[in-house]
Amino acid sequence: MTRAWTFCLQVAPLLLVGCGASSQAPTPAVDASVPSDSVTATCPGAPDFSSASTCNSVVNDATAVGFTVGAGDPPTFTGGTISDGVYHASKAEAWGTSTGTGRRMTIVVLEGGTKFYYSGDVLDAQGGVATTLVAITTAWTSGNQLNQTTACLTGSAQIPAVENYTATSTELILSTSQGSVVSATTYARAGCPQ
Repeated sequence: MTRAWTFCLQVAPLLLVGCGASSQAPTPAVDASVPSDSVTATCPGAPDFSSASTCNSVVNDATAVGFTVGAGDPPTFTGGTISDGVYHASKAEAWGTSTGTGRRMTIVVLEGGTKFYYSGDVLDAQGGVATTLVAITTAWTSGNQLNQTTACLTGSAQIPAVENYTATSTELILSTSQGSVVSATTYARAGCPQ
């Protein structure tokens, strides 16, 4: 069984579980000695981003990406092994609708793809922040599905318990479906955190 993580935000009622953001938290520096296109199953020596007072200490250093309407048919999700590392949202798209949300999201994946630290924003149609999220989850895979359990969460967004995914050495695509609408967020891998 391949182990992995998942993330796609859906706006929902406010859910606070004793987490928050901290402006003094360290940014997950990328290890330049590990090329982002290499397959690195784990990141040895990575820091522990857990925080009792703020849920996690990951600083969101991603660039904002607006929503785009997906061209053609939605992709087929093929699963795969998700390498540990720092991931930044690089595309937010959907098929079967002309509206959706953008992302400004950083995710740090550690412990062989079983622990995930989320820090970021879901963006509205004008590119403004609709909600901010800080979370920690544990996850595992089955075929092309990602399953996860949330250990800590703040913000009015939820992390789906099950999503479809595709992982390569350089990116991760996470997807949810609701009726005929398929939403997908692509995350680019930037290497291991230091």
